Amino acid sequence: MSSPIKISNTSGDYTITCADGTGTFKVNAANILFNGNVTQIANSITTADFITVAANNTGSINNMGLLAQANTTSYAGFRFSTTSNTWQISSRVNSDGSAIDPYQTLAAGNVNAAGSNTQIQFNELGVFGATSNFTFDYANNRLTLTGSQALVNIGTPANVANAVVLYSNAVGVGGTGLYFTSSSAQDELISKTKAITYSIIF
Repeated sequence: MSSPIKISNTSGDYTITCADGTGTFKVNAANILFNGNVTQIANSITTADFITVAANNTGSINNMGLLAQANTTSYAGFRFSTTSNTWQISSRVNSDGSAIDPYQTLAAGNVNAAGSNTQIQFNELGVFGATSNFTFDYANNRLTLTGSQALVNIGTPANVANAVVLYSNAVGVGGTGLYFTSSSAQDELISKTKAITYSIIF
């Protein structure tokens, strides 16, 4: 049976080697307190229900969390802010957890939709936005856009069963560049000017 090791003080690094370096170092203690930084260079497994950071915080620490070192100079941060009472995340932080790229708040539970009922969600400066000019009436399967829709030329799309597809393409004899395709027909919609011209000629 090995004898227990007792260290009162050390003025430098202190290393404990288990057997040939592959053994298990086990501490039977109720609580372990580290005054200083702890560096973990191997995978860590814990059987505890929770890992506590900033233990015994008296209120002097406002942000506490975990860092993931992505490379030699870059970290990602996951923290809890007592100031805003929210969990936050950033893909680029300093080694002390301070933000390089701003921390983003993680919503708890379901994310509330922007706007009113039937309004479609879109990205508005990084958060959900909505407007009464862009809605979907799910009860009647009706999409409404008050404004304009820009159709970008991406070539001729494939037919969709039991539907008519509108798309943009190079301007042809119809003078619009607005086309339709269905399982039975494909053509360009004609402008008023072209329609008048063709009615006179033919």
